[in-house]
Amino acid sequence: MSNKNLIETQSKTNIVNTLHTLAEAIEKDAISNYEIQQTKETITIKVDSLDGQERIIQEHTEIDGFSHHSTTRIRKPKPDERLKIVKTLVKQGLTQTDIAKKTMYSQKTISNDIKKLKENNEL
Repeated sequence: MSNKNLIETQSKTNIVNTLHTLAEAIEKDAISNYEIQQTKETITIKVDSLDGQERIIQEHTEIDGFSHHSTTRIRKPKPDERLKIVKTLVKQGLTQTDIAKKTMYSQKTISNDIKKLKENNEL
């Protein structure tokens, strides 16, 4: 087997293993929510803990000659922590929707946080 085929097989094996683990967690009622999105180049799997306080997001992208796999672990911050995070992420140029995904709060809550930060001249 060529190196290219070995790498492609390993990459697909990682995705299959992730999906298998997700299926087992669903079967055991060990998670509260999950989402799988697939585009032509990317598979994204988002899983929330049973108590809704933690999230894992796995993304796997394959484009001719390029492969990237990432895992992001998120813990839902307390409101005072959230404001600091929102401030930092706004300054990095993230949208309200992206910030909501990263903090596990609604877009409306993030919008209210941004308004509050602006009123306090922190943004």
